[in-house]
Amino acid sequence: MPLSKSQEDEIKGRILRMFMDTINTFELLAENSALYFGKNSYQIEDAINEYLQDFIYEPDGKERVHPKVLIYKTSRVNLQSAGFYGAQLDIKERQVTESNSELRESILSRVTGTFKSPFKKWADRINNFLGSLGVTGVGEALKEFKDCMKNELPGK
Repeated sequence: MPLSKSQEDEIKGRILRMFMDTINTFELLAENSALYFGKNSYQIEDAINEYLQDFIYEPDGKERVHPKVLIYKTSRVNLQSAGFYGAQLDIKERQVTESNSELRESILSRVTGTFKSPFKKWADRINNFLGSLGVTGVGEALKEFKDCMKNELPGK
């Protein structure tokens, strides 16, 4: 069933919560990068913090717009074409929520030997979400950076 006008704000709110949940995971990755990413961890931390500063904490509103603004400006038709409605959204939301929660739990356990598997699962699962966010103008930089971090894991 198509996404109705009456559902639009609720759907956009869910998308924004999923995005900010993912941002919380990136923040925790930055805080703990030295534990998990080896000798080049400072670059991971710096890159995450750079993105957060420019697009989350202090966007200029012109060239760098907060994701909330972009998500709420996205048309209902574009959201629907990206699978942000109905059962498709339910699946994406469950996967994003579960994978963010599982990775944060792994990070907070501070056990380095078990980090790689949850990180790779998280990277794969949020990939669909970040790809779908392309219709909003949000997500591409994070998607590419997530792939860079995956390639930085020691002993891939």
